[in-house]
Amino acid sequence: MKTAISVDLGGTSYSLDQDAFLTLHAYLDRAAERLGEHPDRDEVLAGLERSIGTKLARGGERSAPIGAAEIAATLREVGKVDGPRLGPERADARSDFESRPRRLYRLDDGKKIAGVCTGIAAYADLDVGLVRALVVLAAFFTGFFLVVALYVGLMFLVPLARTSTEIAAAHGALRSAQRT
Repeated sequence: MKTAISVDLGGTSYSLDQDAFLTLHAYLDRAAERLGEHPDRDEVLAGLERSIGTKLARGGERSAPIGAAEIAATLREVGKVDGPRLGPERADARSDFESRPRRLYRLDDGKKIAGVCTGIAAYADLDVGLVRALVVLAAFFTGFFLVVALYVGLMFLVPLARTSTEIAAAHGALRSAQRT
C-alpha cells in the first residue's frame, strides 16, 4: 500500500500518493532550477502551484489520493518548465535578454497623456523623464506645432501594449506578467 502525502497547492490541501508526490516535486524542482536567482522566482513558483491546484480542483472531492497518472496529466496541462536557466547567475543571461527584438508600443504604466514618451523610453532604454525633457526642448527649438503634430501622429500610429507579451516586447526583455 502506497503512502498518502498531503500537499498545499494554492491554499488547498491535496492528498497525493507517493509517485504523484515525487512527480510533482520533480516538476517544481525543475521550475525552481530554471528560474535560478530570477527576481520573480517566488511569485512564479507560487503561481505554478496555484495553477496546479486549480486544475486539480476541477476533479471535485476525492476519497482516494491523487495518482501519478492524474498529476502527470495536470502537469502537462500546466506546461513544460524545462529550458535554459533564467537567473542572473548565467554569464550570458543579460545578452539573451538584450538580444530580444524591441517593438515600439505606447505604454499605460507611467503615462502622462497617451503613453508615447513612456513607450519611446522603454524602446530606447532611456529614463522617461529624459525623453519628456527632450520632447519639450524639441518643441521649444523646432516650433511647437511640429512636435505636437508628431506626438499626435504617434498616438494614432503606435499601438498600445495591452498584454504582458507586448509590454515585454516594448522593453526588449522577458518580464514578469504584470498585466494580461
